[in-house]
Order: sequence, then structure tokens, then C-alpha cells
Amino acid sequence: MKTKTAPKTISIKSAMQNAETTLAKIKAELKDAQAETSTEAPKPLTEKQAIARARRKALKALCNALQEAAKAAGMEESPNELLRGYYAQAGHTELKTFEEWKKAGFYIRKGERAILLWGHPKPSRQAKEAAKQAGKSEEEAKSDFYPLAYLFSNKQVAPRQ
Repeated sequence: MKTKTAPKTISIKSAMQNAETTLAKIKAELKDAQAETSTEAPKPLTEKQAIARARRKALKALCNALQEAAKAAGMEESPNELLRGYYAQAGHTELKTFEEWKKAGFYIRKGERAILLWGHPKPSRQAKEAAKQAGKSEEEAKSDFYPLAYLFSNKQVAPRQ
């Protein structure tokens, strides 16, 4: 039986620096990708798609940095657990969707940006097409795509009056 060692504190400063440098690289790559027209892609990305891809890339980079730090500390946790711990160090302890906060009687303060976590896995388009070609239904397709989950924390909301 494995015993858990006491979790070591992950340096927020170093993780944030890694995330910021990764975001800068992603923005540069995004500008390069938009500047050159590729023959591989039939349609260029819309601004919304490009932003979503950049956010996914940034979240992947942050997850990778957190997972490396967790491995070094001997911790075995899921990426979302690591992200929740990372956000909790900054005081974001209670995370809910916009609708959940609305039902609880709170509103999101103006200008607040969502905190990103990984959502429940869904089948990708390629997996759905492969399942169709194999004669299976779309529900039987392999869930290999993790969408972004946009959440807000207790520090970003205020009660309705």
C-alpha cells in the first residue's frame, strides 16, 4: 500500500512565470499562424477559434509545469486537482460555473475573467467519424477530447441585493 507523503508547496511565482512565458510564445505563434496562409487548412481560423486554441495551449503548459512539480514532490494527482490547488493558493477556493453562481444568488463582478479547468471528456470529430465508419453510433465513440471548463471563484462574485 502506498502512503502519501506530505504535499510540498508548488511555487506560484515560478509556475506563473512559466505560464506567462508560454502565453507570450503562444501569442507569437498565433500571430505567425494568422500571417501565413496554409494550404493544409481549408478555412482560416476565426478569432474565437484562435483564442480558444491559445487558451488550451496555455492551460496545457500550466498543467505540465504543475505535473512536473508534483512528480518531483512525489505527488500523484489529476491535472484538475493540481489546478484547483494552484488556484486555491491564490484564494480561489470555491469554483462554480456562471449559471451555478447565478442560481446561488450571486453575480460575477464586471471585468472578471473565468478560471480554466478541463471539462468532462467528449468524443472528438475524428473519433465520431471513425465510429461512423466502423458502423457504431456516435455515443460509442472514444472520448478523447477534453474541452475547457470556464469557472468563477468566490473572489470574483458578489451577492445580489
